[in-house]
Amino acid sequence: MNFRYIECTKPNQLIQNFFELNVEQSSTPLSSRIIPTAQSHILFFKSQLPLQTGVNNKIFKNKGIVVFGQSYKSYTLLAQKPYYNFGINFHPTALYKILKTDISKFTDQHINLSEVDQKLYQLLDPIFKQEFSGEELANKIEKKLLKLELYESKNTKLVDDAIHVIYKKEGRINVEEILKIFPISQKHLETQFKKTIGLTPLKFIKLFKFVSLMRKYETTNTPISQLIDYYAYYDFSHFTKDFKLFMNLKPSDYFNTKTPFLSNYLKK
Repeated sequence: MNFRYIECTKPNQLIQNFFELNVEQSSTPLSSRIIPTAQSHILFFKSQLPLQTGVNNKIFKNKGIVVFGQSYKSYTLLAQKPYYNFGINFHPTALYKILKTDISKFTDQHINLSEVDQKLYQLLDPIFKQEFSGEELANKIEKKLLKLELYESKNTKLVDDAIHVIYKKEGRINVEEILKIFPISQKHLETQFKKTIGLTPLKFIKLFKFVSLMRKYETTNTPISQLIDYYAYYDFSHFTKDFKLFMNLKPSDYFNTKTPFLSNYLKK
């Protein structure tokens, strides 16, 4: 199994980064839980059999170009055969700006892009059909997407500004503190977050904080006890509650087991 992230040629407000995954015969069957990363994605799958994902008791069989909407909890992945996967990781509001539609309808959904937006599908499909890979593929997609006309408004700016604060605080902030910074009603903030991201601000903050903690755990030698304090969990039982919520696992089931796929996935 070979997993790696690919950076954009220059920072932008549309694409956070890309990833590329090759799963060989020796790594199949592959079964794993995937932690949502508070992003929407467009993923390309090339395989003999569709890649199966499970979200909230729904089973999706993914092949070709697929939109992965926001998820609040982990989802399952099952691959019976070798496959190639290339992913576009978007900034939280990017898919809304591209598609100009309520993103909440894609929450917990994995849908073929051809069913979501034909124009975007026709833009990306020829690139994937040319069988580029790695940085070359990422650069070609980046150039195409950055030329798109995006829908932006005072509400998308509001959400982007709020996300910037959440990122800067690494999720160590609550909705009440956000409302002190931005003089708007909680209802308006929730409506705009759900429409442009697919999650409420409370869910986005909680998820981003948890993912930030897990990434720091996988990329540093910091003890989990210190991370729990740093991310302002009251105690280990509070962290355990969130861990079960997001991962549908006990912390011990994760920390005492080798999970190479998830470890690489979180090392960003």
